[in-house]
This record gives sequence, C-alpha cells and structure tokens, in this order.
Amino acid sequence: MDKFILIYDQMKTFFAAPLILSLTIVSVTPTNLTADSHAFDVSMQNCMHAKMFALHVIERRNENRPIEDYDKIVFESPAALEIIDDAYKTENQTAKSSRRKIEINFAEKWMNQCFEFSCSGYWADLEIALAKIKN
Repeated sequence: MDKFILIYDQMKTFFAAPLILSLTIVSVTPTNLTADSHAFDVSMQNCMHAKMFALHVIERRNENRPIEDYDKIVFESPAALEIIDDAYKTENQTAKSSRRKIEINFAEKWMNQCFEFSCSGYWADLEIALAKIKN
C-alpha cells in the first residue's frame, strides 16, 4: 500500500507541475500582450504625429516661411529639428501638382522612418511641436 501512495504522490507532482506552469503562463501573457499593444498604439500615434508635423513644415516651407522662424521655438522632440532641417534641404517645386506630391512623399518618408526606427523617446512630443509651429 505504501508503494501505491508513493506512486500516487509522484503522479500528482508530475501532473501538477505542468498545470501550474500553464496557469502561470496564461495569467502572465495577457498582461504582456496588453503592454505590447499599448506600446504599439503609442508608436502608431508618434508616427502619425511625425507625418503631420513633417507635412506642416514642408507646406510652410513651400509657402516661403523662413527657417529662422523655427529658431525661436524650443522643441522637446529631437526629431522636430531633423524634420525641419530636411524640409529646407528638399527641392522646392513651383508647379502646384508637383509640390503637393513632394509634400505628401516627404510626410510619408518621415512616418516610415518613424515606423522603421521606432524609438519612442526620439519621436515623442511631435504633437506638441506641431501645436507650437501652428501658432
């Protein structure tokens, strides 16, 4: 009878360990998925703000806004100054149809760079930067 109890106890341990492990994984995974989902949402927002900021800057550049106007503004986002610098290095088109295509391509280029090199701190606060340059 003692052998039977010993075997029964070993079987309980053998089957209990995987059960406990699977329950632990199930209880932890949704938290990680939620955190990953939130990080993805933040990244998407940052990249959309990068696109909108880049579009606004290139449009104003095409309307002959001088680059010196941006010197007066303090930007929290490191990407803001890089986008502004790139906008003023981009060729200015006189034809309205060509200009709009270049503006859209420029904005999408910066959005894609954000997605490719998603470092949230670098792209953060572009929404604030956009509000600053619109005023």
